[in-house]
Amino acid sequence: MDKLRAIHYLTRAVEGGSFTAAAKSLDVSTPAVAQLIRALERSLGIALFHRTTRGLSLTADGERYYAASRKIAADLHDLELNFGVSRGAKARGTLTVGMREAIALNCVMPRISRFLARFPEIELVTKPARTVQDIDEKKLDVAILLGWPTERDLVVRPLAQTRYLVCASPEYWMRAGWPREPEDLRDHNCLLFRSSAEILLDRWIFEKDGERRSVDVSSRLLSDERPWLDEAACAGAGVIRLADLTLTHYLSSGMLVPVLEDWQALEAPTIYAAYRRGQRQSKLVRAFLDFLVEVFAQLESERPPIPAALARVPKPEWFGRTHGRQSAYVPRRRKSD
Repeated sequence: MDKLRAIHYLTRAVEGGSFTAAAKSLDVSTPAVAQLIRALERSLGIALFHRTTRGLSLTADGERYYAASRKIAADLHDLELNFGVSRGAKARGTLTVGMREAIALNCVMPRISRFLARFPEIELVTKPARTVQDIDEKKLDVAILLGWPTERDLVVRPLAQTRYLVCASPEYWMRAGWPREPEDLRDHNCLLFRSSAEILLDRWIFEKDGERRSVDVSSRLLSDERPWLDEAACAGAGVIRLADLTLTHYLSSGMLVPVLEDWQALEAPTIYAAYRRGQRQSKLVRAFLDFLVEVFAQLESERPPIPAALARVPKPEWFGRTHGRQSAYVPRRRKSD
């Protein structure tokens, strides 16, 4: 049995939430993934997954094995980066990459010098991108996006699962008071973001110890442009709820301070790469994907680990609809369900 491949399949199954999702991202069959993971379980003498009609979840042994295997996978990527593409036939040419602006500003561009130094013969063209439709419309080789990928004839590679953080500037919290419970946010000015499908994200859902609470928040400042809300929040205009990996600069500098950290803010999106199936053999795309894996592995290692149960966030009920308010589509839930 190829244990390195089995670890790779295991990681993708956890990230994707199913053997089918893992198979799609790896471009192999679902039985191939299931059979190799079963062989891994037999060789270890433990069950790694609970398998139910609702999907997969890691066992206690599986959580420990997954935590250890992620480091092995990251080390393997480092080896491939040092002795793979860059040591064989040189990758050269022009690569066009589209990115969500918040991902570019906070995650990729501060580290892009590594990629440019590693591949001096690649010319990198970067463009803003919000949806998978931009791959065709903007003639992108690869797109790095935030959310839940729609069903298209694309290869999708999950890169990181984000967490939502509720934040504001220190000055705002001193002026408006610190929320102690999710419901306290109703008394605050929350800066609201519209999704790429123009859904206003005005229902914030929290969970702690099995209890779930939904809060419909209000605002006098709404925007389709995420960086504008970042700047407004830093200037003390109100409260934002955004993905943690896209806030690292603001958090480390103290410009934004998170609250309600004992509550898990639900429905945080996934960061993923998407590209056409015809690009699977592209040395340029493969080189950039390896760089992205390295970047997001580092970012995830610098924060507390996400519980295995939250390693993949399912697509919310409102996702895929267009226009309107999230609160118009999502049933209100106050207690544990």
